[in-house]
Amino acid sequence: MESRPDIAGQPDFRGAMLLTLLKLRHLLIESILKSPWYYGWNIVGVSLVFQGVLFGSIFFSYTLWVGEWLDDESLGVTLTYVMVPFTILSLAQSLISPFAGYAMDRYSIRALICTGTTFAGLGYVLISLTTEFWQIIVIYGTLIMAGVLLAGPLAAQTLAAKWFGKNRGLAIGLSTTGTSIGGVVMAPVVTLLYQSYGWRDAHWMLGIAFVVVILPLVWLTVRSTPEELGIEAESAGESDSASEELQARSWAVAEILRQRTFWVVVLSFLPLVTAFGSIQQHLRPYAGTLGVDSMQTAFLISVFATIMILGKLFFGTMADRFDHRGLFGLSLLACAIAVLGLLTSPTYSMLIVLSGLLGFSAGGFLPLLGAIVASRFGVASFGSVMGLLGPFLAASAFGPMIFSTLFQLHGNYNLALWVALAALIPGAVAMVFLPKR
Repeated sequence: MESRPDIAGQPDFRGAMLLTLLKLRHLLIESILKSPWYYGWNIVGVSLVFQGVLFGSIFFSYTLWVGEWLDDESLGVTLTYVMVPFTILSLAQSLISPFAGYAMDRYSIRALICTGTTFAGLGYVLISLTTEFWQIIVIYGTLIMAGVLLAGPLAAQTLAAKWFGKNRGLAIGLSTTGTSIGGVVMAPVVTLLYQSYGWRDAHWMLGIAFVVVILPLVWLTVRSTPEELGIEAESAGESDSASEELQARSWAVAEILRQRTFWVVVLSFLPLVTAFGSIQQHLRPYAGTLGVDSMQTAFLISVFATIMILGKLFFGTMADRFDHRGLFGLSLLACAIAVLGLLTSPTYSMLIVLSGLLGFSAGGFLPLLGAIVASRFGVASFGSVMGLLGPFLAASAFGPMIFSTLFQLHGNYNLALWVALAALIPGAVAMVFLPKR
């Protein structure tokens, strides 16, 4: 038998490597503790990246793939059929969101984001290999759906809620701008890729880019809570010092569904989201009835998106300082004024102003929703509550279809706009019953 060589006295390279890594980790945490910069803002910054890349490619750029798929004779699809993947994605995402929210509160958010990114990347690579359109529908309803659920706004908002106290509203508002920024950045990137390489290779390259760009950044930076890095969470401020027990409370699903706050949020936000969502989707055909061309309509959409980003920052900042009911009323009022303006057959200059008002109103949705949930339910079950809201708010997805039906019945958008305006009234009444934080 061969005897093992005597390695006594020789350096243990694996042990030395582990010791070096532990020292580096210690130095990193020590530098974070000594730095005046709060590490939570790094988390918010990374959330802008993974939301921007994924949502900018999947949601905001979907309309760009539509044209390519319609032109591809090998797929043989119609306009109605080509909208099926997006519809399936939206409905499946809403129905599964309670499970994703539950996972955000109990497992590593970093691991969940990385898993979601991997699913989305794999889905895009598989789309590049599809031979029939039903395969694209299946991929959107499974892999892509899992990707946007685990690595989207739900994860970003949950991280902001768990990392921040006195600046929680601002952090949530800032984190939600990632989706809008992604629409601005990724749309031209997607256009350049499919024009240069075709839609199949464009999907393949984007799928690889998801994994290469997002995974290392998230794995190195993101932690679910400050405690994971051994640092203190941001103070909640003197006014919220008595709510520590609430912030740490874990809510069962049955308890959440019994809370008045939960149903007030559903009844208040559902009409508002339905109204501005329906108008947003019909902005191009509505503008066409006024003689506005496609390029001018594109500018209106840009105004809407830009003001929406500013609105998210505004409502997120104000949510830390003012009554959420009043801020919701401001968002609703902006939407109502915009609807009334659209009923007057406005000029193009006025359409620009009205698009900005709609963007401002839409900007209040996610920041106010997150701030209300965090201040009434705490952060320990933030993901669970936000996830449970998904299936109820999903009814807003039918708003554009209702607008289309009313347009066909009446011959113009006046009836649809009056219905949208009327729908805002019960939302305003419901918000009056929101308990104080």
